[in-house]
Amino acid sequence: MLTENKQVSVLFVDVCDSTSLLQHSDPEDSRNYLGKTLNHLAEAVGTYGGTVSQLLGDGLVALFGAPVAQEDHALRACLAALKMQRAIIPGHEMQGVASPMLRIGINSGEVLVGVVGQYGWSHYGADGKTIHLASRLEKLAAPGGILISAATQRLVAQQIDTRPVGTRSVRGLDDPVELHEVLVATESSAAAPMTRKQRWAPLVGRDESLRTLARDLDAVRTGTMRTIGLCGDAGIGKSRLITDWISALASQGIEVCVAQAKSYASARAYSTAADLIASLAGLPQASVTDARSVQAVAAQWPPDGAAHLAAVNDLLGLAAPDEAWLSLNPVQRRRRIGEALLWLVRRRAQAGMFVLVLEDVFLADRESRRLFEALLPKLQGLPILVCVSYRPDFEHQWRQVSWFAERAIEPLRDGEMLRLARALLGDDLSVLGVMNELVARADGNPFFLEQLVITMIDDGSLEGTPGAYRLQRPPGELRAPGSIAAVIGARVDRLPEAAKSALEAAAILGDPITRELIAAMQAVDLGRSEELLGLCVASGLLAGQDQARGRLEQHAFAFRHALVRDVVLGALTRARLKALHRQAFLALHARPGATEADVAPALAYHAFKGEEWEQAARFTVKSLARAISRSANQEALQLFEKGLQAAHRVEDTSIARALELALRLEAIGAMLALGQIDEIFSNMERAEAIAVQLNDQRARAAVATETAVFLWMRGRFEQGLRHASRGLEAARLAQRRHMMMAAHQTRLMHLHALGRYAEAATEGRVLLSDFGPELSVHCVQPGWAAIPIINLYAFHASTLWRLGDNAAGHAFCAKAYEILANIDHPYSRLLIDTVQAQIWIESRELDRAETLMRTGVQQCMTHNVPTMLSVCTGVLGSALARNGKAAEAATMLEKGFADRIYQAAGPYGRTFMRVSLGVAYRKLDRLDDAIAIGRKAVEEAAEEYGHQTEALYEFAETLRQVGDLAGAEMHFRRTAEAAERLGMPHYQRQATAALVDWRKDGFAA
Repeated sequence: MLTENKQVSVLFVDVCDSTSLLQHSDPEDSRNYLGKTLNHLAEAVGTYGGTVSQLLGDGLVALFGAPVAQEDHALRACLAALKMQRAIIPGHEMQGVASPMLRIGINSGEVLVGVVGQYGWSHYGADGKTIHLASRLEKLAAPGGILISAATQRLVAQQIDTRPVGTRSVRGLDDPVELHEVLVATESSAAAPMTRKQRWAPLVGRDESLRTLARDLDAVRTGTMRTIGLCGDAGIGKSRLITDWISALASQGIEVCVAQAKSYASARAYSTAADLIASLAGLPQASVTDARSVQAVAAQWPPDGAAHLAAVNDLLGLAAPDEAWLSLNPVQRRRRIGEALLWLVRRRAQAGMFVLVLEDVFLADRESRRLFEALLPKLQGLPILVCVSYRPDFEHQWRQVSWFAERAIEPLRDGEMLRLARALLGDDLSVLGVMNELVARADGNPFFLEQLVITMIDDGSLEGTPGAYRLQRPPGELRAPGSIAAVIGARVDRLPEAAKSALEAAAILGDPITRELIAAMQAVDLGRSEELLGLCVASGLLAGQDQARGRLEQHAFAFRHALVRDVVLGALTRARLKALHRQAFLALHARPGATEADVAPALAYHAFKGEEWEQAARFTVKSLARAISRSANQEALQLFEKGLQAAHRVEDTSIARALELALRLEAIGAMLALGQIDEIFSNMERAEAIAVQLNDQRARAAVATETAVFLWMRGRFEQGLRHASRGLEAARLAQRRHMMMAAHQTRLMHLHALGRYAEAATEGRVLLSDFGPELSVHCVQPGWAAIPIINLYAFHASTLWRLGDNAAGHAFCAKAYEILANIDHPYSRLLIDTVQAQIWIESRELDRAETLMRTGVQQCMTHNVPTMLSVCTGVLGSALARNGKAAEAATMLEKGFADRIYQAAGPYGRTFMRVSLGVAYRKLDRLDDAIAIGRKAVEEAAEEYGHQTEALYEFAETLRQVGDLAGAEMHFRRTAEAAERLGMPHYQRQATAALVDWRKDGFAA
């Protein structure tokens, strides 16, 4: 028997003061006394489907909900406790010893159950804090009392009569515990408890179902018997619908008879039939045994039904059976009970239209179900509407008959669930955020939604009253509540062991689930795999292709509800989880296409959970690349941390180092996109140390190139160019063409930043001519934030444009957009967008540049690309300032400086922003501000000689507008000289023209 986690109720019972009671008895009498007591206690446990886990000398420990899960484990435990306390144990008074007084404690929650063995013996037992609290409660209980925890009371509220006894300090627990006492003396505690469920939310989304039931009732008014089957998953709202419908019928004066099958009574023959007959006979409950009730039933029994009184007496336990009844064999008794049932129904129908409701018929015992199935065809021609409720996996014999119709109770739609959530929680602003999360988690199931809300109330996340709650603190992870886990766990445990194992494998895989993967994990053929999954579908736990809300491929399956998967996973021990994840990894790895990037995250995840550390690290490297290629950079860094954990657990040191190096080089692309300068530096230091330890030329090439990229971000372009050149040389020695391509790209970026545009253009042409195959792979390379070909096109287009070839710049931008039409990579698109916008600004196509950069700024925030935000903001500011929107530009750029958005991009973005803000201030006649920011842009451009040339020109224009003619002339001359040296014809022409105008108009004077 596997060890697993289960939601259970634990009952501890002890005989009070047994030592004092037996102090004058000999050992044999003492043994008989305690033996009869324990037999009585064990019988009560067995009556309600519990399991005796341990005998404790003068008491026992019982589990309800294990080894087979039970939806109503708390109710069963309380009913068993009541049976223990109320019964009189025979034989004690004859021995001169008082009847024993019992103390009982019950607690509900999650435990670890399985076969426990030590010191040569074993038993089926449980462990966990749930057990320990139940034991403490038993010791706190008064003699003859039943003490239960708040967790148990919540599960039996409105079903068992209890009273609060306040909070008590419990040894071993930090916080006081809320306690309740079960009222033993009241008759109602064990009387039809399932009929008194709490209703604290309105009926939502069932108007059409109520209208359908009304039409069915209209058909019955004509004298036609109909049977309606309300079919739906657990918690979908069948009982709630029936409750509201019955209330409406009562208000119309229509007679209704209701009975409900109980899971805890399903092992007792005719238990559901007894409840139904009691209801038809007008008795308050099926367990009435006092003399007055017997006399009342006998006195009121109609003479024409005298032949049926014996069957009713026996079934309800109203009186001892007579000799005639005892002489009947079982088949004869069943026939007589069936006749009595039919007579009672017909008699009730004589007064007019009659509604008979049997809830949860799937829980009825076998004999009762056979009686009911035989009864229905005999009701033809009577004005009776029979309504039964059941779950989708219930098999019955009525589907093809003309007088039966099934009404599916579907999950509520999102809008309806939101209405229900609002009714439960209220309209306080604090709960609106969590409301959508709860609705998504409940996935159309109203009971699940209610229980999730109750869980948040219990853990203190919500405070207030029903319909008026406030969120006190974030709820954290929304785990499946114990009430839901019990409902789902009971269905799981009804599966055959092999099907349950397949369901556990499916829970590990997640949606979609294929028969091929389950077959591989379970080591069975495809036919057997499909058979096992089919059993899970029949049980309402999985959905097949025809049942799933979304589209599934052929032979694929999905969980019927997300919480089903959560509950199945929650029941697994760590050892079982590890084994299943390892099986999932092996199954996925053996499939065709296992090396593809899209499969890498799943393989990395299962390898990590299965503690296959080397494989986990290897596939995390691929997962990192995949995440960066989609601009999911935060996700990439989370994967990076997981990958490092896996690599550090690899036993072979050299393999561990190689994997760590691969992870660190790959992660730089995400750090680069997010502007994590300090993290890049420390990462590169560690990577360089590992490369030296491994004496790996390829690693050294990669580290040198990545160091160059880091230095580019820090604005140290001369130093970075030297590192890029060393990386290129190392890549040549290692004969790694993709590394050579990366080194050339890095050289291009540094030359462009230094304003050495002619050399940068040469570098770009080398890349285009010599590295076509490497550039044809349109994905992000290790350590890069952009797709290589897009990075090349962006820097090459910018270089050619600055060299005066606008047409070529436009052409390379167009080529980039052609590639990006089929690839969704925000960082790469933003890179080319900024170049295209600058070309448009220079050619005075300001509206196009403005529109493009407004989108770019928004995309930076939507896709979390902070390194491009300052550049996009700077270029947008330039377009706005020149397009008559200087005030908007100034406000946006000032906010950008206040928020320090430039920190993620290094000096590049800051220079763009300063130049654009200077232009905006000049347009607004804020000339002092324009001079201050313009001077700073010139002075702090440092090694960005091309950008410094642009800053010089704009600063000169500002000085001219101020009237500082000498300063303006000097800066125009510096601009012209720098533009001529760097090969920037646009600024050379602009500065030269300004100087010509200067001389022509006599400004020198």
